[in-house]
Formats: sequence, C-alpha cells, structure tokens
Amino acid sequence: MPSAAKPILDESVIFISDISPILFGGGMLIVILTTHALFAELVGYIRMRCIEPLIDRQRYLLVRPVIYLGFLLMLSSHLVEISIWGYVLSLTGLIPDLHKALFFSASTYTTLGYGKDIMPEAWNAITAVIALSGMFSIAWTTSFLIGMVGMFHSRKNAKTSGRPT
Repeated sequence: MPSAAKPILDESVIFISDISPILFGGGMLIVILTTHALFAELVGYIRMRCIEPLIDRQRYLLVRPVIYLGFLLMLSSHLVEISIWGYVLSLTGLIPDLHKALFFSASTYTTLGYGKDIMPEAWNAITAVIALSGMFSIAWTTSFLIGMVGMFHSRKNAKTSGRPT
C-alpha cells in the first residue's frame, strides 16, 4: 500500500469501527438504491423524449437501438453499484484488498456468493445487505425493462392496427 494512502485508510478503519454495521449497511443501501433510481430516471427520460416520439412517427427500426441503449444503461447501473460497494469496502478497511473487495461485491450482489465470507465477523451482516441491494436492483431493472418493451409493443401494435393509443 502506498505510504500516502496509509493514514487515510487507518482513519477510515477507525471511523468504520465506531459505527454500527446496521447503520453502515442502511446508509449504503440508500446510496445504492438512489444510484439505481438515477439510472432508471435517465432511461425513463430517454423513453419519454426518444422512444415515444419515434413510435408516434412509426419509426420502429430506430426505436430498437434506443431500447438497447436503455438496456446497456441499466446494466451499467449494476456495474456502478458493484463498484461503489467494492470501493467502500476497500476504503473502510473491511476488505483492504481492492481486487478482493470488488470481486466479493460482485459475487455477493448477484447472490452467487463468494464462498467463504471474508468480512470481519462483526460485520458479516453487510454481506446480506449487499445481496439484498443486488436482488432489489436486479428485480427493479427487470420490471422496468419489461415495462418499457411492453409499452413499445403495445403502442406499435395499436398504431399498426389503427386502434387509438
């Protein structure tokens, strides 16, 4: 570890040891879900400003790439959230090795499991919070994207059949 970062890491370990794992996990859950909401809002904005006008003009071939962009943005949200977890676990000293922290975050977030829990024993409840954040975010993404694709198909079918939208 670089000597310049050591005092910061030492202070973060002291700070993190003074707060409750539940408080820490709850705060992180709020950060993760807020991040996810921001990505969902961005994709919703793209839907409203790009997809719906293209459907209204019956430009269906142009709609698909924009929908795929929404899929990529939502996938990116999960990668950002996993990175947030990994960096916070590393910076707080709960998992000092960044590579291990990122891998632990990814495997726990996706609920695949890391194998043996490498968190300090008093903090192993954070593992469940990471899994909860991943389950909730993945379910949210799934419902959001299904809704967006369903809206596209129902509006497209209504337009091509001459029914009002």
